[in-house]
Amino acid sequence: MTGTRFPRAALVAIGSRNRAKTLGVRNVFLSLIPKCTFAEVDTSAVVRVQPMGMSQVIVGATRRAKFALKQAKADFGVGVEAGILRAAPRQHVNLQVAFIVDRAGNTGLGFSSGFLIPESFIARMKEQRKELDTYSHELTGAKKIAEEEGIVYPLTKGRVSRLQMTEQSVVMALVPWLNAATYGVQ
Repeated sequence: MTGTRFPRAALVAIGSRNRAKTLGVRNVFLSLIPKCTFAEVDTSAVVRVQPMGMSQVIVGATRRAKFALKQAKADFGVGVEAGILRAAPRQHVNLQVAFIVDRAGNTGLGFSSGFLIPESFIARMKEQRKELDTYSHELTGAKKIAEEEGIVYPLTKGRVSRLQMTEQSVVMALVPWLNAATYGVQ
């Protein structure tokens, strides 16, 4: 592809061990750099359990990526953070944010599609300090939800999965590398 800036091979450090996140990152990077290797890095010490608000979600994704890059001495560090953003009064959206940093310090930020969470769950999450996944059965009616599917899968009646949301956010975060000259990626 002309205008892209990717090495022929790369070590990609993923700031998570969550299957939906790691598989999504792998799928996207392997489509661009066929000779990728991956390191999954436990970043639980540098992130919050359930980020609420744009800044917390972006900070979480950024911390994951930078920590993973440093720990693995990788070519790319990728952080994907699911979080809840206030879209309007009494409207909160769940989405995923990806932050990518490379060894040279170039960065990218991307977002997935998002979906509304009922306000009754938002209030309980804040009060009980629990993650959205805690309420998955109650919210969706599904007895068991696979990590790759996530809550979004039953809510969209199988049209969108958490894996797809991860892939969306990672592709969007790679826009600077896909358009290196325009974004000044070296």
